[in-house]
Amino acid sequence: MLPGKKTGRPRVIGPAELATLRRLVDDGVSITEAARTLKIGRSTAYAALARR
Repeated sequence: MLPGKKTGRPRVIGPAELATLRRLVDDGVSITEAARTLKIGRSTAYAALARR
């Protein structure tokens, strides 16, 4: 393994998607609907919001 190389699965949601997810949820859209809009899993959305 190369030094400084990360292992594991890459993140599905980046900073832009996270900002959009937060904006949708803050505007009153349910997390389930926001996840559908962004085409990510509901559990991924909950995990991303928990990392605030």
